[in-house]
Amino acid sequence: MSRAGVLSAAVVGSAMVFLDGTVVNVALPKIGQELPSTLFGTLEAQSYVYNVYLLSLSALLILAGALGDHYGRRRMFALGLIGFTLTSVLCGIAPTMELLILARFLQGAAGALLVPGSLSIITATFPEGEPRGRALGIWAGATTLVTLAGPLVGGFLVDTISWRAAFLINVPLGAVALWATLRYVPESRDE
Repeated sequence: MSRAGVLSAAVVGSAMVFLDGTVVNVALPKIGQELPSTLFGTLEAQSYVYNVYLLSLSALLILAGALGDHYGRRRMFALGLIGFTLTSVLCGIAPTMELLILARFLQGAAGALLVPGSLSIITATFPEGEPRGRALGIWAGATTLVTLAGPLVGGFLVDTISWRAAFLINVPLGAVALWATLRYVPESRDE
């Protein structure tokens, strides 16, 4: 087991969740211009695209952490990575605002498996004291940097490619995190 590999999986997996929370803000004006909606006005739909993600993410964090403790942290983290990556693709190809809102809800639910999962994987892998403190500090610093970089990354993607790239950026990140998870993260659970 490589502790650097475990930390990489945890950081990249949870960073996707934080990045998506900020990257999408920059894409909302373009999304509102380009996606049709039959149920919502433009501003209302843009609000739902952002808020439904945060709602499902925050509402399911405790349940997701308990699932990881019971069924296995690595297993649930890997399922979260697969779910988050697939729902990112659904967001990126959504033809209507309603489908984007639904995909964002599902994306937040999958993201709920990643944040507590990454922290519990670090806690289970790194021994108490300085090694665990250092790992948690690296996780916190990296996810903060990603969150701060989100608007810049989002602006670059929206201006140079498309608003859809703000979601599709999660595909390579998810693939790297899943590879690192399957290769380096040992299974653990709360017996």
